[in-house]
Amino acid sequence: MDALSKILGVALGAFAATAASAEPQPAPLPAVVTTALPAPRLATVFELKTRLSSGRGLARMLLDIGVAKDDAAEAARLAAGHCDDLAGCSVTVSVSRQLEAGLTVERVVLMGAAGQTVIERRDGRLALNPAAVDAKKAAALI
Repeated sequence: MDALSKILGVALGAFAATAASAEPQPAPLPAVVTTALPAPRLATVFELKTRLSSGRGLARMLLDIGVAKDDAAEAARLAAGHCDDLAGCSVTVSVSRQLEAGLTVERVVLMGAAGQTVIERRDGRLALNPAAVDAKKAAALI
């Protein structure tokens, strides 16, 4: 019985090998392989609220929290003259932190006695938002 099982095993193995080789092999499918990393996406947005007592120091404050030099300088340049030197103003800064990058200023809102000034990121650069004019300023223009 032992010899019969060996012969049957060899015969079945040979039959399976010929049956498998008789079937046509499937054509290989082309696969697209990329090594490019995905672009960093917005990960987190922080909102900071503070008060500039003398109307100055926005750039220093932004640098201290870790915002890039270019963003801090641009925000301070656009905010110049929009805060009262004596009374100061309240500042709300929205910054985003992207993957593998530092903090980026997205929006700055200055609220003072003269009204509200909004600085926003548009097309990759900070700019004053003329549509966000405070009611006091709009009434003064009329």
